[in-house]
Amino acid sequence: MVKNYIKIAFRNLLRHKSLTFINLLGLATGFAITLLIAQYVQFERSYEQMHPNADRTVRLTLNYLTGNTVTTQDSEMYPAAGSKLVDEVPEVEMYTRVYSIGEPNSPMQVGDQQFLMSKLYAVDPDFFNIFSYDFIYGNKDNLFKKPNEAVITESIALKYFNRIDVVGELLKSPGPNGDILYNIVGVTHDSPPNTHLKVDMLISYPTMFSDPEMLRRHGEKKDNWDGNNSYMYAQLVEGANYTNFTSSLDAFTKRLIAEEKIKSEAIVAQKITDIHLYSKKTFEPEPNGDARSVYFLFAVAVLIIISAFVNYINLTTSQALDRAKEVGVKKVLGSTKSQLRIQFLVESIMLNLLAGGLAVGLVAIVKPKFLALAGLPEHFSLFSNLSFWLLLLVFIVFGGILSGLYPAFVLSSFKPSTILKGNFSHSSKGNLLRKGLVVFQFAITTILLIQTFTVNEQIDFLRALDRGVNVEQSIVVEAPAKNAAQNYSAFKQNLLTNSNVKIVALSHTVPGQPSGALSTTADIRITGTTPDAYHNFYLTFIDKDYVPLLGVEMLTGTNFDEGTTPQKRDVIVNEKALEKWNITNPEEAISKKLSFWGAEWNIKGVVKNYHQQSPKSPILPMIHIFNNYFGSLATVQFSGGSPTENLKQVREAFNTIYPGAPFSYFFMDQEYDKQFKAEDRFKSVFMILTAFSMLIACLGLLGLASFSVAKRKKEIGIRKVVGASTATILILLSKDALKTVLISVIISVPITYLLLQNWLKNFAYRIDLNIWMFILPIFLVFLLVLLSISFKTVKTALMNPVNSLRSE
Repeated sequence: MVKNYIKIAFRNLLRHKSLTFINLLGLATGFAITLLIAQYVQFERSYEQMHPNADRTVRLTLNYLTGNTVTTQDSEMYPAAGSKLVDEVPEVEMYTRVYSIGEPNSPMQVGDQQFLMSKLYAVDPDFFNIFSYDFIYGNKDNLFKKPNEAVITESIALKYFNRIDVVGELLKSPGPNGDILYNIVGVTHDSPPNTHLKVDMLISYPTMFSDPEMLRRHGEKKDNWDGNNSYMYAQLVEGANYTNFTSSLDAFTKRLIAEEKIKSEAIVAQKITDIHLYSKKTFEPEPNGDARSVYFLFAVAVLIIISAFVNYINLTTSQALDRAKEVGVKKVLGSTKSQLRIQFLVESIMLNLLAGGLAVGLVAIVKPKFLALAGLPEHFSLFSNLSFWLLLLVFIVFGGILSGLYPAFVLSSFKPSTILKGNFSHSSKGNLLRKGLVVFQFAITTILLIQTFTVNEQIDFLRALDRGVNVEQSIVVEAPAKNAAQNYSAFKQNLLTNSNVKIVALSHTVPGQPSGALSTTADIRITGTTPDAYHNFYLTFIDKDYVPLLGVEMLTGTNFDEGTTPQKRDVIVNEKALEKWNITNPEEAISKKLSFWGAEWNIKGVVKNYHQQSPKSPILPMIHIFNNYFGSLATVQFSGGSPTENLKQVREAFNTIYPGAPFSYFFMDQEYDKQFKAEDRFKSVFMILTAFSMLIACLGLLGLASFSVAKRKKEIGIRKVVGASTATILILLSKDALKTVLISVIISVPITYLLLQNWLKNFAYRIDLNIWMFILPIFLVFLLVLLSISFKTVKTALMNPVNSLRSE
């Protein structure tokens, strides 16, 4: 019996080739899109789940307060707080500090080979008890209690030693005043892609205080309450009540304020599993994801798969007239309703099965581009993921049954006597349901299309916004480990012999780099005043050429000059910094002094606000401190020439002055544009989803048009006989579809407006919604509707009326 059902279903699918093709296309597309997005969502939600005790691991962070208002949320913590936390908060079992060394890179040397190491952190002994890393060589027990111990990852070992059994080997970190030697005590597997804290090398925290050269470079103290410059993670005791823990943490914060360890700050715990999608704090180890974007894309994918099933229902029931006689004959020959329903359900499941196979093929084809577009790791495996196949099975079986139920019940309920006499007609309830489904589809599609236009406008607006800085035609070179300062003058003069080189400047960070590259402190005040609140100020060290190179406008005072030295303690501040000190007139600031870091500093100049980070973030209060030491970055700005040729000139000058040193560089404009990477990725994925939503919705409308035309064939024939023109017939056939879409538009516009207003609130600088952002997408929707139904309507309008009236 089952074999017979399958055979008949297969024949029916082949008999209605065009219907089967459209259904397969819609379902396979919907399956593929939803499967891909579901895997992306699963990956984004999987961050930190590899750690066995992730459910009771937290990160300790700081909120800066003005009264009860949070002004800044910082992901870093005071290093000295860890030991007190374990002693005074009963819910805390252990902790580890994670101190970033050499942002963004630290010089390393193996033999004669020099290189720059990124993702290098100093950590406490309990790091490997909190974070799960599998050791290939070495043992995590009793690690990092001694200074100068190091653990490296497998890929770093292979890259610089050409093997992984390197326990006992030495790594040297060369510096201008001396070297630091690290003893490799372990090799681990690489950090998984789904962690916010990726590491290449870890060193023991005691190294920060015990190694003289490390002290010289970083100046870290054992009991450091002067700056929150370290990440801190804590593992709670098993069974700890999280509400009790937060209460204990609040009490701990109040004690620290009473002891004058901290000021207007609050220590806040953050579940480690929430960091990637929900954390928007400053100084994150890497850019985080966004939960709203992830779940929004998933919601769109779900709507797309629903639209695909809706299409199947519409297209199947629109063929009711063609299959009515088949049902009538089968009923006369003795087929029961239940048998007919099983037959139609088997057809539905078989079609879904074929669509599932086609979807797997589509996923395999687009997988590389999708992984790159979604920012997933290249080795991310879709087909080895059990959830991928389980979800596909749900689509095929449950989707096939649910989407096939309505057509099965509708088609099996036809009365054979009515069908065979030719008096069969469709119910008004069925017509209303089909139109309602299409209204739903096009309401979703219109919302997505309007949002796509607005997302593009907002991102283009941010890119075009005046940044206040010139990041074009500039190559940024990282300082070598040895003789950087001594030979900088020769390096600069070598570059300036090139007629295309406009200016060369020193700084320890440049616009576009993560906020973690900046120094920060909250306790900066006008000398002789007591601040009403503490704000995070961002500090960068620059030379006299930095402000002119960036083209930052000087509002008052003067730039650093030849006579400026670090000993004079001169600084240049921006307007935002003055705002924090309640200074409204920049001229007033020139006569004032600042107190921070145990010294007084002179405000030499005030520059106009500029975007150190992308315009999607607020302006930072900036303090520019003079330092002409080449210890971080040298920026070379060109007045002409091709990027390739300019880079060649810089490389040659660097290799001439610093032979053997690793040449590390980036283009400043490209580095700045990286900040829009998440928005560009979201825009691209969103546009693709919108396009497929349009495709599936148009297929659904084609089904409705087919249904409408089939129902009105005789009417159209009579109208043509009595003289109706082709244009009149076209208007008649298109009117219902356009009415349906008009209803969709009326429903979607207010919903879209509210959604967009809410989305735009996430940006410090945003566009204003205008009528054209709605009119253009709506016009495109109507145009696509007319194009999608034109084939069927034109064909019907041009048909010979004799063919439709023959049965009369």
